[in-house]
Amino acid sequence: MRNEMIGAVVRRAIEHPEFRRRLVENPQEALSAHGFALEDAEMHEIQRISSSIGDSGTDAEQRLVTIAEQYGVHLKPE
Repeated sequence: MRNEMIGAVVRRAIEHPEFRRRLVENPQEALSAHGFALEDAEMHEIQRISSSIGDSGTDAEQRLVTIAEQYGVHLKPE
């Protein structure tokens, strides 16, 4: 279940740039506003991910796609 929840958050961040921005700025607030209720271990992982995408600059979306694949989320090519 952990990977599925993290994958859902990462997918949302890829599909919605505003959510991605909010996730980097304040992960707990962004998750709560979008109805995600995560356990502590999941929350720590999301905070780690949000820090890494915040540091990655303009390639944040590509970084998220790579992370999504690690959690078993396969996005459809556009």
